[in-house]
Amino acid sequence: MKKITLLLLTLCISLVSYAQFPESFDGGPNIPAGWAVFDNGIGTTWSWTVNDTDDYVSVRWSEVLPAGQIAEDWIVTPQIAITTMNNLLTFDMTDFNAPDFGSEVKVRVSTDPTQTNIAGFTDIVFTIDELDTNGGAFQPWSVDLSAYVGSSIYVAFVMENNDGDAWGLDNVDFVEIPSCADPTSFAIGPNGITLTSVDVAWTDPNGAGTVFDIEYGELGFTLGTGTIVNDIAATNYDITGLMPDTNYELYITANCSGGNGDSAQVGPVGFLTAFDCTNYTIPSTEVFDNNNAFVNCYATEDADGDGLSWITQQDLDLDGDMIPETFATNANGDPATVMKDDWMFSPPLALVGGTTYEVTTRYNVFSGTPNASLEAFIVDATSSTATQLATLFSNTGIVTQGDFATLETMAYEEVNTFSVSNSGDYHIAYRSFGAGDSGFVLMFDSNIDVSLSVADFESNVFTHNYNKISKTLNLDSSDMAMTNIEIYSILGQAVISKPLSSTSESINVSSLNDGVYLAKVNIDGYSKTIRFVKN
Repeated sequence: MKKITLLLLTLCISLVSYAQFPESFDGGPNIPAGWAVFDNGIGTTWSWTVNDTDDYVSVRWSEVLPAGQIAEDWIVTPQIAITTMNNLLTFDMTDFNAPDFGSEVKVRVSTDPTQTNIAGFTDIVFTIDELDTNGGAFQPWSVDLSAYVGSSIYVAFVMENNDGDAWGLDNVDFVEIPSCADPTSFAIGPNGITLTSVDVAWTDPNGAGTVFDIEYGELGFTLGTGTIVNDIAATNYDITGLMPDTNYELYITANCSGGNGDSAQVGPVGFLTAFDCTNYTIPSTEVFDNNNAFVNCYATEDADGDGLSWITQQDLDLDGDMIPETFATNANGDPATVMKDDWMFSPPLALVGGTTYEVTTRYNVFSGTPNASLEAFIVDATSSTATQLATLFSNTGIVTQGDFATLETMAYEEVNTFSVSNSGDYHIAYRSFGAGDSGFVLMFDSNIDVSLSVADFESNVFTHNYNKISKTLNLDSSDMAMTNIEIYSILGQAVISKPLSSTSESINVSSLNDGVYLAKVNIDGYSKTIRFVKN
């Protein structure tokens, strides 16, 4: 994130003030001196902490509370004396999670001399709902504090939540309200974000006669080289001609009337265009590594009504190799829920009547009891009440295979074939069910392809060799792509399991001890077992 490089020292009248602003939280790993963090004592104790990598403070909440209970996590500035020279509060903030978890941040002000006295923060001067942000990119905000000129105050940023969320705060400052005030309260896509367009809205604190300039470009573009639109007379604008599934950022400048000049060029405000769901054609291999594709193209249904359903996980390193694993996951479930019931539907897949298709699914379960259950169907609509054309599998009472580091390599694999009578668009539906607190289902891969015949398989030429120098097992299949490999020691212990997707694969086996191994290679639902010596 871009940081403000010019540091201004704000001198406060109060003897107890630490107030050095702007505060960009670059000094980590501790909360800066003079700031305070605390909660309201409801739910699991969480607190605002400094993110050492990106230099901001963040708070994360993952506990689901009973209805009516709200957890609050507070971070409070040092005491600062407000004058006409520092009566505008500015800061950057975002909600990191795009789905709606029902959270918000309230900006509160207290003139009480005690920094941690919750009862003293009676004034709510600003509220940011999670839907006001765009799930990841920090946005600039400002609050007029001119009503407190002559007073020494504390400002609190309070995340309120009862369902799990994550917020970030950065670049807190107190500055003079400019003659031409900056536009603020940006809303990205209030009317929707498409493949090639987005609408943006903002608030103008200056009044009649103000016009605006917008400059935008792909993420990281240099100011002056972007697309510029001048003299916008409204506080909203539709940006068109964009590329799908692309990160952009924009800057907005207010041009004030009456000789008051221009505001600062405010930004960057980031946004991401929609994913093109027509990319899903057969064969289709889904490894859930693009949350934008999941949000735009997959449908979910929270049939049990507990507020938790399927999401994607993009940044969890299961095996400690510093490379995040990606998967779709269904929440553990509210322990009070009698039966977990959550559905995930693939994008529409154009199937040909009478053709046999094969679906390969790799999954595991973790945490909770665990004894989760998972089943899969072919359906004609994205609803739990849709017509089920075929049942792919139903696995109940699933227990964890492997440990946390091997959840993916030791995953279950289901290979199922089906056909439909009539050509048309259909969906793969995955249903996670079971008692509340029965474990997280982790879906690593979901693949669909045309199933070939035994004759096709037998005509395929499959070869392999072990390269002693590179420590790799090299596989070649003449006509059909390989889908999975499982390697076992001579004692029958599984040591490697991973998905494959092409006709030529190279498997790194350098981590294995020297010795004799058996490898089972899956090709279109059939398998070849080979023996090799690693040395």
